[in-house]
Amino acid sequence: MSMPCAIFSSSMMSPLPSKLVIATRGSRLALAQTDIVAALLRSAHPDLEIEVKVVRTTGDKDQRPFAEIGGKGLFTTDVEAAVVTEEADVAVHSAKDLTADLAPGCVIVCIPERASANDVVVGGRGASGEERLASLPPGSKVGTSSLRRRALLLDLRPDVDVVEFRGNVDTRLRKVGEGEVDAAILAAAGIERLGVQGVDAAPLDVSHWLPAPAQGALAIEALSIRSDLAELFSSLEDPRARAEVECERAFARVMEGGCSVPLGCRARASEKGLVVDGFLGMPDGSASMRDRISGGLHEAAALGAELAEAIVSCGGREILDELGEFEAPLVPEP
Repeated sequence: MSMPCAIFSSSMMSPLPSKLVIATRGSRLALAQTDIVAALLRSAHPDLEIEVKVVRTTGDKDQRPFAEIGGKGLFTTDVEAAVVTEEADVAVHSAKDLTADLAPGCVIVCIPERASANDVVVGGRGASGEERLASLPPGSKVGTSSLRRRALLLDLRPDVDVVEFRGNVDTRLRKVGEGEVDAAILAAAGIERLGVQGVDAAPLDVSHWLPAPAQGALAIEALSIRSDLAELFSSLEDPRARAEVECERAFARVMEGGCSVPLGCRARASEKGLVVDGFLGMPDGSASMRDRISGGLHEAAALGAELAEAIVSCGGREILDELGEFEAPLVPEP
């Protein structure tokens, strides 16, 4: 679970930097997300010089199926290392790709306004994502590399063929268009941030399709000792998005442990507080658990952990025990 932005007194605050080096993956989506952060920074700090450092990650280098690579942080650990070694001042991540524990000495200094956390369907027929999935004939191929999406899909459509689906957003959309798969399930935020034109995507109802923890959010990571960066990014911070992400990451921390877990969590922040839904399931859709909790924004992390513990104690332990023998790794969800 990440720590909130640190608060420093004016006497302790270092001068704001005149130049900022941002580390990021080199994918088109990662660069687009970095451009979003850079634009927000330039608006708040017009004189700030920004340099982008592209890092090639393990997930970018190794094109085998995720199930063969194994491990977590495939798209974030190498980017994070640039901050640890001070080759970069900050790293911009898709928050859902971050491991539960950041590198020693690192914190999430900023979470900007969150984009859509929803999943969408490309392919099939119908106005809604549910109609499109229902329209697929038995045996249809649906592309995803996410254990969560696999579990949720097979719960509804055990008669479809879920296929490993690597590649960036453009590649995945192309594979649908060329008929390599009949449909694909992707994150709405990725399509929106890329500004891809002409994509016929239909949203999935979040009441069933709980997103990956922190899906749709960006996380800016820096060394905890950099009080100047906490001040620099303070104007970009969204308190509601921060509470949601802290809650969802706490849920994931309790659930993941050391094994591969198809899980979903969505915290919704308002002036009244947080309402949080959680999901844990089997990759083949054969079993699942859901629960809901609510509380104040100030107890976001505690709520996420409490929800996860409630699911585990009410039958989730059996699922986790069985998942401990499941071979496929938890993987990012582009």
